[in-house]
Amino acid sequence: MDEIMDIMTTEKVELPEISAIKNLDIQKTGKIVVMSDCHRGDGSGSDDFAPNSLIYRQALEQYLSEGFTYVELGDAEELWENKTFDQIYITHTKVYETLHKFHDPDPDKTRYIKVWGNHDLYWQDHAKVYEGLFPGIQIYEAVALRVPSRVNEDILLIHGHQADPICTGGAATFSKFFVKNLWAELQKCGLKDPTRAACNPGVSDETDATLHRWSTENGKGFKTIIAGHTHRAVFENLSITERRYLESQLRTTGVKAKHSSDTGYYNTGSCVHPQSITALEILTSVDGAPKFRLIEWRYAAHLDGSLYVERGILAG
Repeated sequence: MDEIMDIMTTEKVELPEISAIKNLDIQKTGKIVVMSDCHRGDGSGSDDFAPNSLIYRQALEQYLSEGFTYVELGDAEELWENKTFDQIYITHTKVYETLHKFHDPDPDKTRYIKVWGNHDLYWQDHAKVYEGLFPGIQIYEAVALRVPSRVNEDILLIHGHQADPICTGGAATFSKFFVKNLWAELQKCGLKDPTRAACNPGVSDETDATLHRWSTENGKGFKTIIAGHTHRAVFENLSITERRYLESQLRTTGVKAKHSSDTGYYNTGSCVHPQSITALEILTSVDGAPKFRLIEWRYAAHLDGSLYVERGILAG
C-alpha cells in the first residue's frame, strides 16, 4: 500500500471528461443535501438498502420540509444485481413517492438532482424509463456547484467510480458480469465482496487519494470534489475513523493515518451502513462561502424502548 500511495503522489492524475453536467448556482439554490449509494434493490437478502429504507424516508421528509434541494449522487438503484428497474420500484414505491415531492418537471425549478454511478449507469442511456415516474427529469454524470462570489472555488459533485480502475472501462464490464450473474446469490449467503471499494479499505484509500488529487489538479476551476462510491464518509479529506483517531487521547505507534485536513475532498458515505445513513449538507454563509456538515441519520431509543430516527452531526 505504501508503494501504491507513493506512486499516486508523484504521477499526475487528470480529471476525466464529463459527458453530462448540471450547473447550479449555490447562492440561488440555497440549502443542498447530498446522499449516494442507496443501492435500492428488490427486497431480497441482497438488498442492502431495505433495512434503512425507513431512516432514509424520514431524512428526506425532514429535508423536504426545510427547503433543501436533494442531490442523489449515484448508485441509487442496484442495477448490477437486478436486471430491470421494475422490481426495485415495486419494492420501494414509498421511497419514490417521497422523491417525487422534490421533483418539478422544469429542470430549473426541481429540487431533485439525479446523478448516475457505476451500479446505475443504466440511466445514462435509459433516462426515459425513469422519466415515466418523474416527467421531464434529466440525469447527469456530475453536478457543478458554482460559487459566484468566489473565483475558482466551484465544487464538483461526481459519483467517484471514475477514479476506481475496477469500475471503469473493460474492468467494469467484468465487474458487472460477476455481480449480476454470481455475486447477488453469494451475498444472500452472507459473503462480502473483497474487490469492491466499499468493502476494501485499500481500494478506498486509492480512490480517495485520486479524487483528492483531482481537487488540486483538475485545471477547470474546481476547488473541491464531493463523491460517493467508496461508502466511506470523508470530511475535509479525513475519514470519520481518522478524525476519531486524531481526536482520541489514546495513541499507538505504527498507525498510518492522515494527520491534517483540507477542504479539497469530501465523501458522502452511503445509505447502507448498519442501521444508519450518512449525508453531506451544504449551506451558504453570509459571505457566500459554502459550509459543509457531515450528518448521520440513525435509529435511537426512548427510555420506554420505543424507536425513533435521529439526526447527528459527525463533522462540521
